[in-house]
Amino acid sequence: MARSFADCTVKLPEICPAPPGIGSLITGGTGQITGNFSLDEASSLAILLRAGALPAKLTVIEERTVGPGLGQDSIERGKLASYVGSLLVVIFMLATYGLFGLFANVAVAVNVAMIFGLLSLLNATLTLPGIAGIVLTVGIAVDSNVLIYERIREEVRAGRTPITAIDAGFTRALATILDSNITTFIAALVLFFIGTGAVRGFAITLGLGILTTVFTAFTLTRLIVAWWVRQWRPQRVPI
Repeated sequence: MARSFADCTVKLPEICPAPPGIGSLITGGTGQITGNFSLDEASSLAILLRAGALPAKLTVIEERTVGPGLGQDSIERGKLASYVGSLLVVIFMLATYGLFGLFANVAVAVNVAMIFGLLSLLNATLTLPGIAGIVLTVGIAVDSNVLIYERIREEVRAGRTPITAIDAGFTRALATILDSNITTFIAALVLFFIGTGAVRGFAITLGLGILTTVFTAFTLTRLIVAWWVRQWRPQRVPI
């Protein structure tokens, strides 16, 4: 009696039958599987193979052919949009807040560098939606500095000295900035866990950007402003 493949054990390799296999090309839609089978095993295998061959009709709704040049063009346009957007943000901050705008631009540059560093640490691939997330992060980071600077302006108008106005501006803007960034971070989490593909890439860069924004707004920007105050002892705040 032929011994089946299921009866083969590692303890008796010399009596193991040859594993089943297809020895020829399947050209006409049919093929033959050879091996040591019992009648029951062959019948069970045939039933399993037929069970997976269910007929399904394919209806083509839309078909598109995209050449490689279109992808490269999209990348170049994405880079150009990010460069132009970042440049406009830098000009706006310098024109509106002067020296403090320069401080904010330095913090934003460090912010973007931190995002790329975290992406490299996570071995993440930067896609077009990811670039869009970084550009949006630049706007969010600048928005945090705008809230701080406007709060400092209000304190100066209220008659505070430059040092106390700066300290109050950073302290009292904290709650507003945290609220806005936490809500955006929750949205990024939802996009990451529910979305797929490009949406998740956008969510990753946006989430990382929010974390680095909170850090740079309250640590790096404040450190730069504190260094400037110690060095120059200003009599007024140049905002």
